[in-house]
Amino acid sequence: MNKSAWNRLTCLGMLLGMLLGACRNDMRLEYALQAAGENRAELERVLAYYEDEPEKRKAARFLIENMPYYHSMQGEKLDSLKGVLASADSLGVVPGLPWYDPNWPSYSPENLRRTEDVRTVTADFLIRNIDLAFEVWKKRPWNTELSWEEFCEFLLPYRVGDEALENWREVCYRRYSFLLDSVYTGSDPVEAVKVVVDYLEQERPFRLSWMFNYPHLGGKFLLEQRIGKCREACDLIVYVLRALGIPAAFDFYTLSAENPSGHIWVVVKDSTDSWIPFNFPYSRPERGNYFIDNQRPSVIYRQCFGRQWDKSRRFLKDADVPVEFKNEFRKRVSDNYFHSDLEVKTEDTVGRFVCLGVFGIHGWREVDIASVKHGKAVFKNMGPEQIYILMDCRNGLCIPAGNPFYFDGAGLRAFEARMDRLDSVVLYRKFPLSERIKEYMAGMRGGRFELSCDRDFRQSALMWQVEEAPQINLNRVALEKPLKGRYVRYVSAPGEYAEVAEMHFYGGGQEWVPTGSWADAPASVGTGAYQVYDNNPLTYYISSQGGASITIDLGREVWIDELTFMPRNDDNFIRIGDEYELFYWGDDGWQSLGRQEATDMRLVYENVPAGALLHLHDWTRGKEELPFYIEDGNQVFASEGID
Repeated sequence: MNKSAWNRLTCLGMLLGMLLGACRNDMRLEYALQAAGENRAELERVLAYYEDEPEKRKAARFLIENMPYYHSMQGEKLDSLKGVLASADSLGVVPGLPWYDPNWPSYSPENLRRTEDVRTVTADFLIRNIDLAFEVWKKRPWNTELSWEEFCEFLLPYRVGDEALENWREVCYRRYSFLLDSVYTGSDPVEAVKVVVDYLEQERPFRLSWMFNYPHLGGKFLLEQRIGKCREACDLIVYVLRALGIPAAFDFYTLSAENPSGHIWVVVKDSTDSWIPFNFPYSRPERGNYFIDNQRPSVIYRQCFGRQWDKSRRFLKDADVPVEFKNEFRKRVSDNYFHSDLEVKTEDTVGRFVCLGVFGIHGWREVDIASVKHGKAVFKNMGPEQIYILMDCRNGLCIPAGNPFYFDGAGLRAFEARMDRLDSVVLYRKFPLSERIKEYMAGMRGGRFELSCDRDFRQSALMWQVEEAPQINLNRVALEKPLKGRYVRYVSAPGEYAEVAEMHFYGGGQEWVPTGSWADAPASVGTGAYQVYDNNPLTYYISSQGGASITIDLGREVWIDELTFMPRNDDNFIRIGDEYELFYWGDDGWQSLGRQEATDMRLVYENVPAGALLHLHDWTRGKEELPFYIEDGNQVFASEGID
C-alpha cells in the first residue's frame, strides 16, 4: 500500500471514529430525554435556551446525559432526623442520647421517598446552576488552565449525592463571595481555600457526630447546622468551594485493613495541575503533603458526576469481574498518592482476572483487580507497607490463591509457614496500636493517684505516680504499704487532660465498690465521671482542661493495698477472661493453633511455625483484628513495618 492510500485510510478511520462518537453522544442524550417522560419539555427548554451559546449548551448536555443516574431521598423521617441532629451540642452530642452507643436509637433510611432527577428537574433550576458555574469559572484566575472535563466534573454539578435539590450554589455564593472578592484577591487556589476554610470554622465550627445512618443532608442544612460525619464535612466544603469557583472533588477509599467502612476527604485543583488533599475541618491543603490518615489504604478513587467511559463494555459485562470494580462514576487516582507498581506471578490455575486482597474484620477482601497476561498480573500505583494476598476471580467471587506477602513499595516478602521450625511466641494484642491510641495512653504520664479521708483533700497521701506512658491498658500497682482513706482521685499532669478509662482500688484481696464520683472540670465528651469504674475499657472520662482531677468516693474509710488503672485505649490488648484462638496461614488457608482463655495480659503459644503469617481471634468480644508476624521474638503488625 502506497503512502497516499494509507493516508486516505487513516483519514477515513478518523472520520468514522468521529461519526461513531457523535452517534453515541446523541444516543446518550436521547436516552436521558426519553427517561424524563413528561419532564422532557423542561430539559429540551434548557437546550433551546443555550442554542446560541455552544459552550453552555454542551454543559447542559453533560448534565442531562448523566441525570438518569441521580435521585433525591426525602421524607418526614429524614426531616425528623435533621431536627434531632440540629439539637446536638457543640461536641456533636444529642442531649439524652448516649453518644457511646452507635446502635441506639436505631434509624434506617428505609421508606424515604425516592425522586428521580430526570423526571423532576426544572429548566429554571438547571439554567441558574449552569450560569452561576460559568460565571465563577471565568472569574477566578486559577481556572485559566482548567480543562473542560474538569470543569464539568468539579465545578458544574448541581448536586453531590442523593440530597434534595436546592439552590445551594446561589446561597453559598451570596454568603461567601466576599472572601475571594475582597479578603483574598490573589491567584493561588490553595491560599484561597485556606481563607475560606478558616472563615467557615470561625463562623461556626463543624460538629462531628457519628450517630445514625442517613442520605446526604443538603447544602442549606449543613450551612446552618454544621453537623454530621466525615462525608457531611466534605459535602459542606465542596458546596462552598464549587460555588466560589474553586474546583473541588471527593477522594476516597472503599476499605482498608484497618477501616472496613472506608474514608472520604476533599481535594482541590492546584494551579500546578495537581490535586491537593485535606481533611476538613481538621487540616488545610498544603502543597507536598499527601498524607491522608493513618489507615494505609491500598487504592484511591475520585467521585465523578459523569460516567467514566474508560472501562470497556467487555470488562463491565464480564461475569468474573466483582461488581465493586464496575462502578462507572468513580475514577482511580492512586497515582496521585502512590508511585509503586506491584507485579505478581500467577499460577496456571487462576482465571483471566486476579485481585489483590487485604485482611480485615470480614476476612480477605479484594481491593484491586488486574488481568492475567503471560503468567503475571501488574497492579498499578498500589499502597505500600501492606500485607496482600493474590485472589482468583471466578463468577464475581474472589478466593485466596497462594501465600500472603508484604509489599514495601519496592519488593515482596512472602510469608510461608515453616513446619520444620516451631517456636514459642508471646502475644499482647490482636490489632496494631495506632499513634492516636499511643497519644491517649501517654496522656497519663506525670499523673498521680492520691488518697484522703476528707472530701477536699486537705490532707492527702500519694498512692502512685505515673512516671512513664503506660504500654498496656490494664496496669496493676501493689502499694509499698497499705494506706487508709475514703476518697481517691486521679490528678493529671499540668497541661494534660484527666483522661482515664478505668480505676479500681483493693484491700486484702477485696475490691472496694464506689458509692459516687465527681470531677473538678466538666467532661469534654458529654460523659460522666462514673465511667471510670463501669468495667468498660472503651468508655472513659476526659476533662475539658489540663491539670484536672476525677474523684471516687468509696463510701467509708478503708485500707487500700492495690490499685489498677486503664488509660483511654482501644481494648485490643489481651483481655483477662476472654477466649482467644491463634491461626497461621498454611497451604489450606487459616489453620488453628488452639484456643485458650487469657489469665494474664499476654498469651503464650507453643509450636508456632516460623515465617508464618498469624491472626489472633477473640471469641468473646470485639471486631478489630489484623494479621501479624513474629520477628526477633516480637509481635509485629504490617503498619509497624518490616526491617
